[in-house]
Amino acid sequence: MEGFREFDFFRGKVKFIQPKAHRLSVVEILFVWSIKGIKRKSLVADLGAGFGALSILIALKYNCKVIAVEKDHTMIQLLKQNVKNNNLEDRIEVLECDVRKINQFLERQSLDCVVINPPFYEKPSANPYHTEIDGTLGDFLESASYILKDGGFINILLPSYRLLEACGVMESLNIRPMYLKFFHPFIDRHAKLVRIVGVKNLKPKLIVESPLIINHKQNKYTEEVQRILENFL
Repeated sequence: MEGFREFDFFRGKVKFIQPKAHRLSVVEILFVWSIKGIKRKSLVADLGAGFGALSILIALKYNCKVIAVEKDHTMIQLLKQNVKNNNLEDRIEVLECDVRKINQFLERQSLDCVVINPPFYEKPSANPYHTEIDGTLGDFLESASYILKDGGFINILLPSYRLLEACGVMESLNIRPMYLKFFHPFIDRHAKLVRIVGVKNLKPKLIVESPLIINHKQNKYTEEVQRILENFL
């Protein structure tokens, strides 16, 4: 597709056509690796699927079925092409839909797990894919609550400064935070991102997992991250 480039990942096992402004990052791979609540027969929704990176990695790693929900027409084209290029038409359903209108397309309490990597920033930025133009964090969480079964899991990746905001919204929707995992760029730096796992209409005790340090000072991945990437698929 004109204006985009194709990249190979995991020794050529996965191929993505992706835009310059919205590429797969190592943190997103680590996020998929750390997801909870997915079994082989699970039906998973990826809300705001973009060009399909998370949907494809989830379908391949967990051998489950995924509904990839996306609104942007350009991203939809990339998403469909990436699903086709990775031979996943039987496991990934592409749904062109605004997450704020999810009730018009999916039934209440019909999904086992929801995965969200929403736009990070509330205020306008140079990158529209990272800004809440077509849906706030609350919109994404409300849609997740609507389609999620009781006892179902939600996995969300966010900047760590939005942790309390996300947990507050989740609690109001009867989704109780169950696991937290922080991602640090270096061992002596504050965590920039956090993965929150919540469960609907249950009351688990909160577990704060060991943090994941991504880089050494030499800007090389840590041994733990290297092992994850080597054994991901």
